[in-house]
Amino acid sequence: MGAEARRAGGLDAFIRTTSQRAVSYPLSPAGTRAFLLEFARRTAGIDLSSLARPRRFLRQLVAMPPEVWGVEGFRASLIDDPNPARHYAAFVFVGYWLPAPLGYLALWLWELAGMVRYGYWSIPDLRSGYIGLWHGRLVRRYGHTVLPALMARDLGETIWGRLSASGQRAVAQARYRDGRPWVWDADEVDGEVSHEDHPGSGPV
Repeated sequence: MGAEARRAGGLDAFIRTTSQRAVSYPLSPAGTRAFLLEFARRTAGIDLSSLARPRRFLRQLVAMPPEVWGVEGFRASLIDDPNPARHYAAFVFVGYWLPAPLGYLALWLWELAGMVRYGYWSIPDLRSGYIGLWHGRLVRRYGHTVLPALMARDLGETIWGRLSASGQRAVAQARYRDGRPWVWDADEVDGEVSHEDHPGSGPV
């Protein structure tokens, strides 16, 4: 592990460090590019200075990056390995530099290569990649200082996500008196729940 490497700390530490790093670069096209290069190098192991040596560059992409944050605080549906920040950061970088269609193609080709290498298709990595691509496009549009807020909104388990999941479970388990499906009747002014018959539908 190199001297600059970090371990664990989770999503909070990842966001905090990214925020501190972001303010050290000017909010300009050149500053944003410089920030993205450093962000990708430290978090995803992408070092463009190695492009002239393709084997070395590819080894860096699958090796441990300088900064490793762990899984604490990350949304469970985005975790595929002990360092979900790396995959996300890689596709922030891709989303910044490539047009959307090429970014999606890069994501699917990367996941296809992963399926060949590891023997399974990673849905969490696809989700993380889509989020990274979208964040990269927003960074290109508005500048790198928006990235920490985007990370806080989309990478972690939030109260809104928990409420949504709870609501989905409640609906899935809903029973109303005689077990028939219920719907809200738009014609009811008192807001009570009413039944509607659904041909062919049985109890929920």
